[in-house]
Amino acid sequence: MRWLGVDAGEARVGIAACDAEERVAVPLEVVLASAAFPAIRAIAAREGVGGIVVGLPLHADGGEGEAVRMARRLGDRLARALAIPVEYEDERFSSAEAQAPAEAGRGARSARPRDDLAAAVILQRFIDRRRGGRGAPP
Repeated sequence: MRWLGVDAGEARVGIAACDAEERVAVPLEVVLASAAFPAIRAIAAREGVGGIVVGLPLHADGGEGEAVRMARRLGDRLARALAIPVEYEDERFSSAEAQAPAEAGRGARSARPRDDLAAAVILQRFIDRRRGGRGAPP
């Protein structure tokens, strides 16, 4: 089944998708947070996904704050509107993990938001866990 990965931020939302065999997650787009819901709905229809994985920005100690509540609200809204499963994945350190390969060989010249890469990291963690790989559920 194809899944969308969502890295929801205050300003931007990164979106990624995986192949139907749930092997590899790839970055798709970065959209403004103010337009995230309709954008995700349109992308989900265009990509033919069967589920959505929303990253949870947990605190380092695993605690939840306002950002987690916002991510869960978005996920709940998507689940109701699209009538597809919405899962949640711990996104701690996903932005740093996404930034490292993006910076390799490029130095500081790239100012492009990497939120779509972070979404791909989140989604890859989810599909690896589903396949019995690394990672633990939040």
